[in-house]
Amino acid sequence: MTYDVLVEGIISTDVIFSSIPKMPNPGEEVYCGSFEFTCGAAYNTAVALSRLGLKVAVIGPIGNDFLSQFMKESLEAEGVSTSLMLQVDQPLRCLSVCINYGGDRSFLSFQDSVEKLNLADYACSVIENTEAKVLHTSAGRGNKGVIEKAKTKGMLISLDVGWDEEWLQDDQLNELLKMADIFTPNQKEAETITGIKNPYEAIEKLGKHNTSIVIKLGELGALMRQNHTIKKIAGYQCVAIDTTGAGDVFSAGLLAGILKGWSLEDSVKLGNYCGSCSVQSLGGATSSPSWQQVQKDFLEPIK
Repeated sequence: MTYDVLVEGIISTDVIFSSIPKMPNPGEEVYCGSFEFTCGAAYNTAVALSRLGLKVAVIGPIGNDFLSQFMKESLEAEGVSTSLMLQVDQPLRCLSVCINYGGDRSFLSFQDSVEKLNLADYACSVIENTEAKVLHTSAGRGNKGVIEKAKTKGMLISLDVGWDEEWLQDDQLNELLKMADIFTPNQKEAETITGIKNPYEAIEKLGKHNTSIVIKLGELGALMRQNHTIKKIAGYQCVAIDTTGAGDVFSAGLLAGILKGWSLEDSVKLGNYCGSCSVQSLGGATSSPSWQQVQKDFLEPIK
């Protein structure tokens, strides 16, 4: 089977609290008005891609605990293949509690160690024996070999990056960016990598390492650079309930457009639309759109 996209990374379980009247002081209990128990991290992009009609598989570890089982069943229910995941006979709990309060989010997280699992070697082995058009992964520590293996297979490389301030300022990161076909940091990540606050100047500096850069600007949309040309793509106006995972869903829309042969600009517009759908409910992929919804609400109005 040939997949459209391989999504490589860790899946998490997300417990999201919202509509919080006040933050509890020590010894206090406060009830919130809204709550969601869902999955996150690599799950968001994988599920959002699947809803857009693409064939998707996740490469990553899955344990024998009930949270891992919940994550696996949730992926399969959305049509995402789990056949390439590394099943290990031990707990692999990855859990984040997200608190939406005061216009921003705070996280309290736990993850069982995966250091002894040799995940990069496993991912390389899977990629060697799997056909796919795109690898979407993180420009993270230890991922160089995974990216190189995917390039030898002729896959388009889509790189995101997680928050690791020390790594974002490491010159070794630039070596990974040079291998990417598309790199999609958010504004804070781009600023940390380049040391430049102005996103127009930051994207110009990032362009020295990669020709196709998209900086996610949240509700303001995105800034794209391709072939030395920089363009701002406006976001979609909506009421944001929860921004957790919206960047992941943006990436799904962007890749869906690219795989359909669209221009980078039109693909970014689709990414903005998908990201705007994501923020309208709790959880990154909870309200990510189907392709039918894209046709009705995104494509029809611009005909």
